[in-house]
Formats: sequence, C-alpha cells, structure tokens
Amino acid sequence: MQTAEFDHNSFEHRQQSEEDKKLLVKFYIKPRPDNAETVKQGRPIFKDVEYVDIRIPGDRAGGVARPATDGDRQRFAQHYQAFKSRIEMPTSGTPLAEWPLITRSLAEELAFHNVKTVEHLSTMSDTHSSKFMGLNALKAKALKWLEQAGEEAKAHELQQELLERDERIAQQGKQLEDMQAQLNQLLAAQQPAKQPDWPSGHSMPTPTTDPNAAAAAPSLHSELDEPVAEAPAADEPEPKAAAPAPAKKTRRRRKAADNGKIQNDK
Repeated sequence: MQTAEFDHNSFEHRQQSEEDKKLLVKFYIKPRPDNAETVKQGRPIFKDVEYVDIRIPGDRAGGVARPATDGDRQRFAQHYQAFKSRIEMPTSGTPLAEWPLITRSLAEELAFHNVKTVEHLSTMSDTHSSKFMGLNALKAKALKWLEQAGEEAKAHELQQELLERDERIAQQGKQLEDMQAQLNQLLAAQQPAKQPDWPSGHSMPTPTTDPNAAAAAPSLHSELDEPVAEAPAADEPEPKAAAPAPAKKTRRRRKAADNGKIQNDK
C-alpha cells in the first residue's frame, strides 16, 4: 500500500481539501494530571482533556496523538462533531482508577454506572450505594480520604506561606543592611578633613595671601615658645615697690641754677 505523502501539521487550505480525507482521525478523552489543583487540594487531581489521534493509512509508525487544538477542531470538523455527539461532558477530580483504595475491576464497574471519581463516590446516596456490596464502607473511606487530603493541603499551604514570609523577611533585612552601608558611605564622604589640635588659649591662624601682612604678623611659634611669668605663691610677701627715681633736671634749669650761683659769689 502506498504511503500518503502528507504532513498532518500543515494547515494550508489547498492541501486540506483532498489529503485530509485520506487520514484516519479520532478524537477522544484522556485524563491528565492537574499539577496546580493537586498541590492545592493535597491529592491527585486529573482533568479530562480532548485528544486527537491522526494516522496515515499504511504507515503503522506514522501519525500523531496529542491534545486537540482549536485548529484541529476546525480542520476536522466532521470528525469532531461525530465525537461530541456520542460522549458525555469531561469530568474533573481524582479518577477511581488512580485511587489506591479500590480495585481496578470495581472502578470499571462503578464507571459503568457513571461513578468515575472519588468525589462521585463520596456523594453517592445511600439508595444507590446500597446496591453494591460493601460500597457504603468504601464511600466512608472516600469521605475520610478527601477530608485528610484537604487538611494536608491546608498544612502544606500554610508551610509554603511561612517559607515565603521568611524569604521576604530575609530579603528585607538584606535591603536594610545595604541601605545602611550606603548611608554610612555618604556620611563619611560629607565629613570635613580633621584639623590639628591647637593649645588652649590660642586660636588657629587665619591664612592670608598678603606677604607683608604675613611678615608683620607675630610668629605663633615664638608666642608659644615665650616663657610665661609665674604667679607668686599665696604665702610669700609681695615685693616692695621701688622708690621713684629723682627727676632729671633739664638743661635750662641747670643753666639758671648756675647763673644764680655766680651772682651769689659776687
């Protein structure tokens, strides 16, 4: 048998008209794990997903099986309408086939009676569950299992929130440390240069650009080196004041005195 020379991933209109009629197309439902809901509820959660299976006649290994897209539903509209007309709505929950507390045969039997998930089993009325031997006890286990899974999910969620809180606190602490380090650097850059320590009673000289003023100004070094007179002790007598020196006669007064002396002699 000749293998069809056709790429099923091609969506060009001119290739779809005749070549698609040669393909073997089938839509079906496949349960897939829902990781987000599994973590949230603390138990395995599956969702029914529409798949499409495309095969090429005469090619056993060819074809593809993957989740159906809107393009697949439009491209193979007749196949999709036939598929929708003979199946029920997709379900969501934990399939009984994935529940470890039930046998495979019982799961298939319950699925025949439209009980396909643990949630369906837990909500069965006593009237319907009493038709199956031992199903009431299994329904009680389903209720307890769902309750424990919910508590574990809450504990896991709380633990995750605490971990996220600790990470936020640690990150905020690191940001505060970085801000404090930056502030210290800014303060250090704004501080003036350290001035030399000057002796008590002396002020720091004011710099000047006038060379004459600098020459006339007394040297601070000489002032610092000049000895300071010591104050007399409290118990020592104060020195007497020296007698004032006799006033010196001026030249005119001496001349007058000499003239008087000469007259007296005569």
